[in-house]
Amino acid sequence: MVSVSLAGAMLAVSAFSPTSVFSKVFSVEKAYAAPALPANAKDGVMLHAFDWSFNTIRANLSQIAAAGYKSVQVSPVQGTKSSSTDPSQWWLLYQPTNESVGNAQLGSLADFQALCSEANNYGIKIIVDVVMNHMANNGNPDQLDASVDASFKDPSLYHNLGQAANWGNRWEITQKGIGMPDLNTQSSAVQGKALTFLNQLADAGAGGFRFDAAKHIETNTGLDANQSWAGNYWTNVLGNVHNRSNLFVYGEILQDGTADNVNAYASFMNVTASNFGGSVRNALSSGNLSSANGMGGLDPAKAVNFVETHDTYEDGSSKNLTDWQRKAGWAIVASRAGATPLFFNRPVGSIGSAGDGQWRDADVVAINQFHNAMAGQNEYLRWTNNNSTMLIDRGTVGTVIVNYGNSTYINSPTNLANGTYSNHGSASATLTVSNGNISGNIPANSIIVLYNDTTTTPTTPTPTPTAVVSSDPSTAVAGQAVTITYNATGRSLQGSSSVKLHWGYDGWNGTTDTVMTSMGNNVWKATITTPSAAKSALNVVFTNGSAWDNNNSANWSIPVTASSGSTGSTGSTGSTGSTDNTGTTGTTAYAPHAGYKVDYDSSTLVQGKSFTVYYSGSLASASQVKLHWGINGWTGTTDVAMTKRADGFWAATITIPTSATVLNFDFTNGTNWDNNGSKDWNLNVWSTSNPVLANPAPVAGKQTTITYNGSLAAGATSMTLHWGTNGWVSPADVTMTKQSNGTWTGVITLPSGSNVLNMAFKNNAGTWDSNNSKDFNYSVAQ
Repeated sequence: MVSVSLAGAMLAVSAFSPTSVFSKVFSVEKAYAAPALPANAKDGVMLHAFDWSFNTIRANLSQIAAAGYKSVQVSPVQGTKSSSTDPSQWWLLYQPTNESVGNAQLGSLADFQALCSEANNYGIKIIVDVVMNHMANNGNPDQLDASVDASFKDPSLYHNLGQAANWGNRWEITQKGIGMPDLNTQSSAVQGKALTFLNQLADAGAGGFRFDAAKHIETNTGLDANQSWAGNYWTNVLGNVHNRSNLFVYGEILQDGTADNVNAYASFMNVTASNFGGSVRNALSSGNLSSANGMGGLDPAKAVNFVETHDTYEDGSSKNLTDWQRKAGWAIVASRAGATPLFFNRPVGSIGSAGDGQWRDADVVAINQFHNAMAGQNEYLRWTNNNSTMLIDRGTVGTVIVNYGNSTYINSPTNLANGTYSNHGSASATLTVSNGNISGNIPANSIIVLYNDTTTTPTTPTPTPTAVVSSDPSTAVAGQAVTITYNATGRSLQGSSSVKLHWGYDGWNGTTDTVMTSMGNNVWKATITTPSAAKSALNVVFTNGSAWDNNNSANWSIPVTASSGSTGSTGSTGSTGSTDNTGTTGTTAYAPHAGYKVDYDSSTLVQGKSFTVYYSGSLASASQVKLHWGINGWTGTTDVAMTKRADGFWAATITIPTSATVLNFDFTNGTNWDNNGSKDWNLNVWSTSNPVLANPAPVAGKQTTITYNGSLAAGATSMTLHWGTNGWVSPADVTMTKQSNGTWTGVITLPSGSNVLNMAFKNNAGTWDSNNSKDFNYSVAQ
């Protein structure tokens, strides 16, 4: 937000705070092991790469990952009214001229796509700062700049009520401007433009959004409920954005205690803990760390907390914090439980360049790694040494001590387990825990990070190389779907607006052209069905209609294997036994389908039944794999060792508890996790029989056969499968075929990017079976 700052108190530099530069820069050869990055952004640490260009961030991804950051927040990506990179004009990025990706300061859409693609290889999410409340002015707060896109010059897109003056009046701060022309966010046209932009970002690979000035876009709850200005912006926009369940979203809600309506926003997204940030800065100013208590009135589980932001830095309210104060504040902020901490990287050069180096300071990195290792642990806070020393216990496994004064000896109650602990940070300190007390000498002005390592020495993550041509599965199966990926980067078709897959089989029999789908950054995909007659290979080349890429006349070949002929169970409601290599089978054997990352017999998703999971995903080459599972939202979690089968699948069989309504599971090799891109696998469990089967188990980009035997099946003369993905995106209808056993079947191909399959069914009379309005849903493997 640019116009009005609700600034905290100006900070005086504490007399005992050192002002030297960073004590030490983190090295990946550090003696302590780095816990793996969390599975989701909420549990991780966010680096605000303020005003870094996309390519600058991309060049630093390996260091960012090694420093423990799960996500990176980029500055606004929309068009700007000037191409200036003068750092004093940082605010240009907060006066957008359009709602589209790309500007002169940060880079193009292609640059952004390349960043997201490579960040994904490191397990990092890219969070985009989006400006949706207003558009650029021409110097007059009520007038649009001439450079604003023509599609945003219609006066009906704006409130046209002037500028806010009373910041405690809810109507004014949502319906009037904050220094720029204020978009009419109740308008369906404005909402539609916002959704188009957010979907462009999501489709390009964004992992989430920060909504700038979110407080100035009305809600329909809390202080806005039943008011004339109430609107459904957040419901309509966030409710329909692509890949919503996998996005981390938070809004800038500067708390004022009067008109912020913060709890209403927290029902839609995470929110900024601005009051807590002010409390931390006050603690650093006064030297009384007990001020850094609570979370500023917010539920930590919904909070994004911080020491400073670009607003507090640029408006001067935090600019006088020394390096030591920022680091001490970060140790407090990022050690706390529940919240998602944001580390602001201070600018030191032109817009587009990286900021100062404190984001990879040894103590900052040690705190990041502590935060990652402590996900899910509760907290116990206390203060000693005249409140200049703060101790933060996380469960019984870790403690951070921030000593903001002279060297001291502590002897304090603790929840930390008995033992001797050495500091993971830069200061030399060893403490002892015995019988509920922690004791030892703490150096002056130091950060002490204590927990026991259980991981191996870290190495810098290495991105996965992208082949020119690849297929999923790597060996196509006759009669089954295969997805072919073509990377045109550096090839004759680079920059093409369209690409076709020209293919045949066994020496170019049955040649066909299939239009490919652009995945951005010169990557194209197409899913085809391998002909049943194929015996040895698919033959493929690529064309844009005028030029060809035929691998220098060598073409490409994808090996083909004959189908096993096993289709698995399509209607059995009986128990399937274990189908691992022990030789034990139940009454109906189910064979997993080659090329599918996860498979199972969906007819066995029944309370009290045996359920076998087959896994051939990203961890399949590991020496061990465990099935991590629970029910009803991860209660009663258990790890079960899986058995490697001769066909390459790992298998494990469990008995579904009779209390289960949902089965949750992921996979781990003890170090790394496959949690389906942070979405997990969540499958409905039925009391007697499953009325809707999916065979094979749903996998993005692949076919599955849906079998319906629900309440409408027996009496219907026709049945329609109505389906979509990811919360009913792109719904479609498929006419089903009645089988001799009375069930109805239909075949669908799940689009790439799917994570949830949504289904309902309609008979010839127009009667719907939507599972009592809950729909029939399956997790889709990525």
